[in-house]
Amino acid sequence: MACGWTADGADEESSLTGTVYIGGKNDQPGFNLHSGHTDRGFEPDLATYLGKRIGFTPKWHDVVSAKREQELLDKASALVIATYSITPLRDELVDFVGPYFVTKQGFLVREDYEGIKSEKDVAGKVICTVEGSTSAIAALPDGTTPHEESDYSTCVRKLQQGDVDAVFTDEALLYGYVEQQKNSGTPLKVVADVSFGNINRYGIGLPEGRRGDCEKLREALRHYLSEEWASDVKAQLPALVAAYPGDWENHFRPDEEDVDTYSSCKD
Repeated sequence: MACGWTADGADEESSLTGTVYIGGKNDQPGFNLHSGHTDRGFEPDLATYLGKRIGFTPKWHDVVSAKREQELLDKASALVIATYSITPLRDELVDFVGPYFVTKQGFLVREDYEGIKSEKDVAGKVICTVEGSTSAIAALPDGTTPHEESDYSTCVRKLQQGDVDAVFTDEALLYGYVEQQKNSGTPLKVVADVSFGNINRYGIGLPEGRRGDCEKLREALRHYLSEEWASDVKAQLPALVAAYPGDWENHFRPDEEDVDTYSSCKD
């Protein structure tokens, strides 16, 4: 496993120089999809912007949801940018800068499936989600059969094969699969207005105590939200934009004040 940074001294010794190893997902269309030796998506766009502004070159390193905290605790990566929701429990182990995306949770189903139209319809269904995710611990109705996998691509494949009734995770993430599969033999859709669990706020994870790096990232992220966030969402998540015509920024864009509220390094 590649080592993201080795400095164990004072915070002034920044880890955000030269090549910076970033733990990310490699199978999440719209957010980060590794193909042809290249990482494409909203999160690589974000990392490229941060690197140019701060002065480092991102190098991606695959990490699954359940291993994100350990990735930082082991210093295998200097940062984790992996649709990584900021939660109090995670914040006890690692630090966060963000959010850079805000989303409710929802259900992905086959386009011709009408079995879930309201919250009560989820009862009795087989719902796939990912171990170590916030969706895996959300309270679903009694009678729901949860099915956990290590990644969402496997959930989507099982959905298209008819092995599960729906995939449950962040709505923003689901629209990436809608776009990816729109011309496949089994197109998909997000169920409108059906949600459980908390609002999720994606943050940049970093090891605890790197206050200087935290402040650099926070300042760069503030600029990103006003300068390039909207254009990157339009480019990488067109199905999400189409689902909320004229109103998508209100649903998914964090306020600049949110970055101050939820980042571990507060003014």
